[in-house]
Amino acid sequence: MKWKRVALWVSIALTAALAAALAWPQGGSRGVLYRVQKGKGTAYLLGSIHVGNNRMYPFGDEIRNAMEASDTFVYECDTDSVEALQETMRRMSQPQEKTLRETIGETLYAQLGEVCTRLNIPLATMDAQPLWVVINTLAVHTTAVEMGVADVTQAMALGVEQQVKAYATEHDKPAAFLETLGEQLDTLEGFSLPLQSYLLQSECEVILQPETARGMDATIAYWPEWWRRGMLSAFSDSYLKGYLEPGYEAECMEYHTKLITERNQRMAERLLAMLAQGDTRFVTVGLLHLVLPEDSVVGLLKAQGCTVTLLSAP
Repeated sequence: MKWKRVALWVSIALTAALAAALAWPQGGSRGVLYRVQKGKGTAYLLGSIHVGNNRMYPFGDEIRNAMEASDTFVYECDTDSVEALQETMRRMSQPQEKTLRETIGETLYAQLGEVCTRLNIPLATMDAQPLWVVINTLAVHTTAVEMGVADVTQAMALGVEQQVKAYATEHDKPAAFLETLGEQLDTLEGFSLPLQSYLLQSECEVILQPETARGMDATIAYWPEWWRRGMLSAFSDSYLKGYLEPGYEAECMEYHTKLITERNQRMAERLLAMLAQGDTRFVTVGLLHLVLPEDSVVGLLKAQGCTVTLLSAP
């Protein structure tokens, strides 16, 4: 289920075995890339994995050509400006009604303590953070490990969006955004306590017992290969087979609705407005917003009369 958190699992040994055994394609990565056209407007949509490794690069010709052809580079939201950093810090430092221990209960708090020891993160650091920050912190650490990148900062720098930003900066391309930072943070803060507790417990269980990984978590080591080869259906099939975990259907559906479905609607509406301006844009968004057959930004754009072409098919 947890594409939701961005953290995934298998053993480091399996990651190493995959790297040694798989014949990677020559040239650069295909990724998941669409071209969307309406009127005089064109948008190239690239599906992003937010944490990555070196095996995912360089970008292949289709991606490079699309970037070269684009006037403006579009991302989910602004996370780099001084204003964005200030807003994030303000949200993170808001006083909580209860302590973290009171919020999640003694049992889960004890598990979190074990996880912090395992990751060499002071538990006191977690105590001072909202629950959504704690979940995302653990997710980044675990995803990086499963992708074979020991340094978390390096793993984040190797995320697809960061690599696209590096290209845009080098070529002095202007930036635009599909959402405000406030809208994204509102989504994370708006998760119910049962959903947040479920996500946190799932993270803790996989860190302490990697063999319990299930659903998308059990495929993380494969993601770089899937992305490099343009295996769109591998991502969608893996997610759809496990996103409604038995016993937690309500929590999983809440996650899917708030993080994917509702945001897809918002992104599609804003992309339509951008297409109406008649220029060419390169848009980088989270992979799951593009690949699900019945719940995707590209599906919504098709329904609005856009011509959509998959450019990265194997």
